[in-house]
Amino acid sequence: MGNPIRVLLVDDEERFVLNLAKLLRGRGFDVATALDGAAGVAAVENNDPIDVVLLDVKMPGMDGIEALRRIKEASPDTEVIMLTGHANVETGIEAMREGALDYLMKPCDVEDLVAKITEAHEIEDIRRRPVLWPRHVVKEISWPSFIRLESEDPLDKALSVFVREPGMSSRDELYILDAEDRFQGVVTRRDLLAAAQRQQPDRSIAWAELIGHPEWLPAAALRSIMRPGHPVAADPEADLAEVARLMLGNKVRCMPVLDGGKVTGIVRLNDVLQHLAR
Repeated sequence: MGNPIRVLLVDDEERFVLNLAKLLRGRGFDVATALDGAAGVAAVENNDPIDVVLLDVKMPGMDGIEALRRIKEASPDTEVIMLTGHANVETGIEAMREGALDYLMKPCDVEDLVAKITEAHEIEDIRRRPVLWPRHVVKEISWPSFIRLESEDPLDKALSVFVREPGMSSRDELYILDAEDRFQGVVTRRDLLAAAQRQQPDRSIAWAELIGHPEWLPAAALRSIMRPGHPVAADPEADLAEVARLMLGNKVRCMPVLDGGKVTGIVRLNDVLQHLAR
C-alpha cells in the first residue's frame, strides 16, 4: 500500500476542525490542522508534505483567499479545496482565479468530501484543462454524455455509476429517468448507504467500504429508494453567472441540464466557476 494522502485542514472553527479531522483520519487520511490562515500557509511554506489543503474562506486575520494565494505561491502543485458557509459567486470566481481546485459549501457530506480529496490527489491536472474559446452559457460546458438510470435498474448499477462515470465524481445525486429521458426521481450516495445499512444491520458501513462490497446492497430496484420529484435544473441557454448563483443558493455542486422537459446533460459548479474566472 502507498502512503496515505496528507491533508491540511485550515479553519478557525476549532470544533469543526476537530470533528472533521477525526472523520477523515477514520477514512485513512493523514490529517494536519491549522486554526488560522497564517498557520496554514506556514505549514506549507515549511515544506510539510501536504497533498491537499482544505481551506475555509472566511477567517479572521488572513482570510482564505489570501491564504490560498500564499499557498499556491509556495507550492503551486498543492491542490486546494475551498470550504465555505457563506457562498457567493464573486468569492468562488476569485478562488478559481487564484488556483483553487473546487469550492464546496459547508456542511458537506463527509463521503462527498472524501471523494473530492481523492480526486484532487489523483487528478492533478483537472483544473488545468485547456479552454480553447470563451464559454458563456450552460450548453457550452455541460457533459452531454452520462450513464442513464431507470427506476427498474438494480441498486448496484447506481453504485457503479457513482464510482465509474468519468469526470462525474462531484455528483451528489443520480437522476432516474423514464424511457423519454424525463425525470422520475433522484438517488444519492446516502440513499445507497442507508439501503446497505438496512441489509447489513450489524455493520457500520462507510462509502469506501460499500464500493468494495456491492453485494451488501439488497437485490432491489432503484424505485425502492429513489426520491420522487425534480431537482433544481439548468436551461441549456442559461448564463453561467446565473447558473452559478442558482447552484450556490441551492447548495448543489452538480445540476441536470433540462431542455423541453428532457435531461440533455449535466453541469458542474467547479466547471462553471472556472470558466467565469477566465
